Amino acid sequence: MQAAIWLIILPLLTAFFIGISKVFYSYKLLFPLVTGSAILYLYLLISVIDHSYPPKVYSVGDWGLLGINIMVDPFSGLLLLMIALLFLPVIVFSLKYITFHTHNYFILTYIMTAGIAGMVLTADLFNLYVFLEVSSLSSCALVALKKTNKAIEGTFKYLVMSTLGSFFILLATILTYDLTGTLNMAEISVAFQDIPFQIKSILMAFFIFGYAIKIGLIPLHAWLPDSYEESPIPYNVLSSGLVMKSAVYALIRVLYILFGFDFLDETGMLQIGVVWGVVTFLIAHLLAFQQSNVIRLLAYSSIAQIAYITIGLFVGTERGLIGGNFHILNHAIMKGTLFFVIAIFHYSLTAVDIKDLKGLGFRFPLLSFTFVVASLAIVGLPPFNGFISKWLIVEAALDAGFIYAAFSILVGTFLSLTYYLKVIVTLYTKTDKTIEMKEPGLALKLPTIFLGSLCIVFGIAPSLPLSLIDKIPTFLLDHEEYISILLGG
Repeated sequence: MQAAIWLIILPLLTAFFIGISKVFYSYKLLFPLVTGSAILYLYLLISVIDHSYPPKVYSVGDWGLLGINIMVDPFSGLLLLMIALLFLPVIVFSLKYITFHTHNYFILTYIMTAGIAGMVLTADLFNLYVFLEVSSLSSCALVALKKTNKAIEGTFKYLVMSTLGSFFILLATILTYDLTGTLNMAEISVAFQDIPFQIKSILMAFFIFGYAIKIGLIPLHAWLPDSYEESPIPYNVLSSGLVMKSAVYALIRVLYILFGFDFLDETGMLQIGVVWGVVTFLIAHLLAFQQSNVIRLLAYSSIAQIAYITIGLFVGTERGLIGGNFHILNHAIMKGTLFFVIAIFHYSLTAVDIKDLKGLGFRFPLLSFTFVVASLAIVGLPPFNGFISKWLIVEAALDAGFIYAAFSILVGTFLSLTYYLKVIVTLYTKTDKTIEMKEPGLALKLPTIFLGSLCIVFGIAPSLPLSLIDKIPTFLLDHEEYISILLGG
């Protein structure tokens, strides 16, 4: 279980030594240091995931407010699985792709990963906020890495909105401590039973508003497309796959563990969450259709996919939680694949507008086919992984009586098909223009094909990830079990 601590410590140490290598050895140690650490990190992730059921608790110190409980259960195991699937491919890809501010990029990437791992593992409300800020601030710095006018503008919007979200989360955390005298999530949940309904409702509203900004739900989304447009594209893989998902994870952990399912149902928050999700993905799909820049298109698509996840997680049933969590994993894989392919096109001929992709389906047949697979998967067509998770969410919505949500998801599927088809048709439209291109190597192709293949594997054999995901509802719908394990640890 001590390996879980190293999921936070190792990336921080790596970031430190990358900085040392920049000062003393320039690029001589960068490649072995970055790759060696990433491989070791993957090994640690796998060993911790293997022990995620039954849940394990580890105490780091016993110093009152400074003590930290780390807990690994199937829900945190899912996010660790996503880190395992994305982190090493992104590192390998970045070693070839990133040619500007290379040391800074890897330092910030490892710090961001440490923050995400800390959010996933901690069972302490204040440390959840601290690790959230670690990942958010390093993300802001990565957005600004190119130092172009658009990058600075996107960073400014990201920083302002992220700070606003952090303010409400910190305010809710401080008020929670003032009311309960503890920051341990299990102890807070027990103490909340004696807190008046109105005060708990206000605290919940603060948490939801703060995390909704971090997630990018409409109308709190405006920062997201601008922050993606000029960011290093490999960072966008981690941003959409891990940074946003860790905020979703934190919100669901707080709502289901601290407040509980019964309180969410009593306040009508479950119904509000479903409606918010429907409105978000319908608007996001319409905005995505209007985009001429493929990066912005993918950004709006991410907002829509987060909305599907929100619906699944707020339906409040076991099937909804399974579908929502499966879509968390699937979206990370699908969107990571799409960003990787676009990054290769940008690397080869600086193409980011849809019109610039014309004819590339014939120039890069395997990569273009991978893009098609990931596009059809994210639309939600069989036999790909996105179909399975979206179908589970639709079934859950119907079972819970949210017929309008289920119907809207089908409408959203059609809307997303229209703009992804626009890109696919452009890829396979012949052109007479001769453009000089840089040939991508295996370091760029292999991570892309690896993630793309998972869209097929998890669609044909969904039982592989579902064996972990099926256990998640036990620790969310019945939060008493989570509480007893944590307090017993």
